[in-house]
Amino acid sequence: MFRIDILKKFDWITFSIISFFLLISFFFVWSAASEKFAYKQLIWIAIGLGLFFSLLFIDYFTIARYSYVFYSLLIICLVFVLLFGKTVYGAKRWIPLGPVSLQPSEFMKIALVLALSRYMMFKENVSTFRNLIIPITLTIFPMVLIIKQPDLGTSLIMLPIFFSIVFIAGIKLRYLFSIIILGLTSIPFLWYLILKDYQKSRVITFLWPDKVSKLGEGYHKVQSLIAVGSGGSLGSGWGNGTQSQLNFLPQGHTDFIFSVIAEEWGFFRSCIILALYILFLACCAGIALKTRDSYGRLMVTGFTAMFATQALVNIAMTMGLAPITGLTLPFISYGGSSLLSSFIALSLIFNVRLRTRVTLARDEFYE
Repeated sequence: MFRIDILKKFDWITFSIISFFLLISFFFVWSAASEKFAYKQLIWIAIGLGLFFSLLFIDYFTIARYSYVFYSLLIICLVFVLLFGKTVYGAKRWIPLGPVSLQPSEFMKIALVLALSRYMMFKENVSTFRNLIIPITLTIFPMVLIIKQPDLGTSLIMLPIFFSIVFIAGIKLRYLFSIIILGLTSIPFLWYLILKDYQKSRVITFLWPDKVSKLGEGYHKVQSLIAVGSGGSLGSGWGNGTQSQLNFLPQGHTDFIFSVIAEEWGFFRSCIILALYILFLACCAGIALKTRDSYGRLMVTGFTAMFATQALVNIAMTMGLAPITGLTLPFISYGGSSLLSSFIALSLIFNVRLRTRVTLARDEFYE
């Protein structure tokens, strides 16, 4: 039950940071793409805000009861995408719904956090390595389906989600290291049997740029570095970036929007955005630390890891510090699915902050 008095606990600092990100998103999508894309982004922002406030009226434990249902539905959607999905730029990731398309893999991250948090909330489920088989399966299964699209970036986001949740749940470190070693030994299998040629080229371009021989393999990275470097201290001014305005920078309104910001706003104002992301993540971590029930703590931890990884990898790849991936910058990059999934995660984080609960017994959760 939602009560007016819990609005006193509303995190206005975090909401103000997100509002600033949304304002930045509108203007830089406009600059990187067009006025048409900017107003489409505004529509998605309005829908996202409506979804955000609507979910605040639902107790997160009520949502938790249907965690496995949400997970199963998203798995079905991922299978549907592979069979009948819309193909764009050689990737089959979207389900067409009239004039718009939704990307189920974005919402799969939310479902994974909910499912893992529900399973790991009980101490007996972290007592032995055998009990990790189910969480590992819950994580690996959607990763394989998403990699098949192919979408390696989104699939890899699920690994930090998994490790952060099982770590906070209290898993023994030797079990955690065993999983990491097992994962490292699977890299050759991933490289030779899973990764597409263009994905291998991106990794090679990142690790050994002088070894790349095929024309154009390092184009995205080079143009992004030029954009970031040409911004200087104060930038060229909104709408005046040469790389973005002359269309040298591919996907400037989605994957490389931070490159556009760095070019047009410069180093110092870009650092303000980085500082706000750090403050946002610190606020989320603070909510997790103050939460007394295990489910809420694990859920907020998973979403914090999701936001942190997306922001870190997206910004790092624009500066040549990480391989090029298809990850968006949370709340700033253009995209309906990305925005909606981010708003759902944010609403559930706020939901935990607004409600103080303690898990007293296992049976109470299933009532």
